[in-house]
Amino acid sequence: MTTDRRTQMLDTALTLIAERGLRGLTHRAVQDAAGLPHGSVTYYFKTRDQLVLAVVERIIEIDRERARPAIRAAVRALAGAPAETDHRQIAALLQSWWTESRQLLLARYELDLAGARDPSIRDAMRRCGAEFRDLAELVAVQAGSPDPAFDAEVVTCLVDGLMFHFVTRGPLSSDHLSEGVRRALSSGGTVRRAT
Repeated sequence: MTTDRRTQMLDTALTLIAERGLRGLTHRAVQDAAGLPHGSVTYYFKTRDQLVLAVVERIIEIDRERARPAIRAAVRALAGAPAETDHRQIAALLQSWWTESRQLLLARYELDLAGARDPSIRDAMRRCGAEFRDLAELVAVQAGSPDPAFDAEVVTCLVDGLMFHFVTRGPLSSDHLSEGVRRALSSGGTVRRAT
């Protein structure tokens, strides 16, 4: 990740949202937490709305950085014999991804809830979710799905549910997560059946 001042502010804002909720996000809170001079955040983001939307764009940027290697690994896991997919490997990828980004997930849910009431945040968060759906569709294509767009949407909903469970109730066991991945990939037609 880059370490420029704007990025530092947005990463600090993400941490504040995760720790305090969206109500705790102010220009002053960001500059105090980041150790920046008075007026620094206002120089980059004139209004709180601009700051919030920039945070969503930062999430999209982080998703691109983090998701693409995970999706490439999942495609490799599916390559060759999709009917014999290594579900444990895919489950381990998801688990490590979530564990390393719990604060990001908390911030994402805060913004999703705010988007239920604010159309501008809702539209931005839809763009944010589209990044993962596009990548999930690539995995569905690799798995031989007859309807990759539909399967990607279903898998995205499953992953959203698993992420929500992780941040609100704690992680599933590796065995439960692996079995859930196996069922999701095989029951929805995402994985080609052996002939």
